[in-house]
Amino acid sequence: MSLALTHLHCRLDGQAVLQDISLSAGAGCTALIGPNGAGKSTLLRVMAGDSAWLPGMTVTGHAELDGVPLGSLPALSLARRRAFLLQQQPEHLHLPVDELLCLAAWPHGGSGLRGETLYRDALTRWELGTLATRAYDALSGGERQRVQLARTWLQMRLHPHAHERLWLLDEPQTALDLPHQRQLRQQLQEEAASGATVVFSTHDLNFALRSADRVIALAGGRILADGEPAAIADPALLQHVFGVAFSCHVHPGDGRPWVMTE
Repeated sequence: MSLALTHLHCRLDGQAVLQDISLSAGAGCTALIGPNGAGKSTLLRVMAGDSAWLPGMTVTGHAELDGVPLGSLPALSLARRRAFLLQQQPEHLHLPVDELLCLAAWPHGGSGLRGETLYRDALTRWELGTLATRAYDALSGGERQRVQLARTWLQMRLHPHAHERLWLLDEPQTALDLPHQRQLRQQLQEEAASGATVVFSTHDLNFALRSADRVIALAGGRILADGEPAAIADPALLQHVFGVAFSCHVHPGDGRPWVMTE
């Protein structure tokens, strides 16, 4: 699968949000980092083919999935290949968790026995078995996030070919405790290793450096750096992006970069 953006510009109510973005993404795990207002969420919405739902947003340039303009893909066809976790989810969904998860199968026509198997897998992977009959709006913030992660994971996984799957996540570790952050990191890496394309945004630099095999740094709506975690973990570069001083180290557990603010 190839997701390609070329000379992309986005303006919201006349103000530049993304400026001359050109990038391509394929199998693997990519993290988007940058300060507040850098354009990470907008970039993910463009990648998801979702920018048309933003009032006042105008987009110029090209966004293509396997050479086909995202805007020309029928919503149902796109939903079969792409799952998108928004940063903010509706809080007042008075649905049981199991029914909410089953919505993931709608673009795939229910998916029969395979869908049932993956549904049970989703409950196990995201530790939702004891919550399956609970109302979503009665859950804690972290539990709701796990439900939404499971829903988008299931929607993506129901596509039969890993190399055609696209999983986009905006701040996916929000409200998760440390064990579930670790679980999420492992799941992102597992999906990328299977051949799926995974792109997520985060304000947690160390989560990005330890989870992704590629990191893109944005500021002011522009790409300032794009490379492997070791190349991004540079004190001068990070200070340029975030405006604070950093020291860079090596994590003793996996040898990946680890950064701290001074």
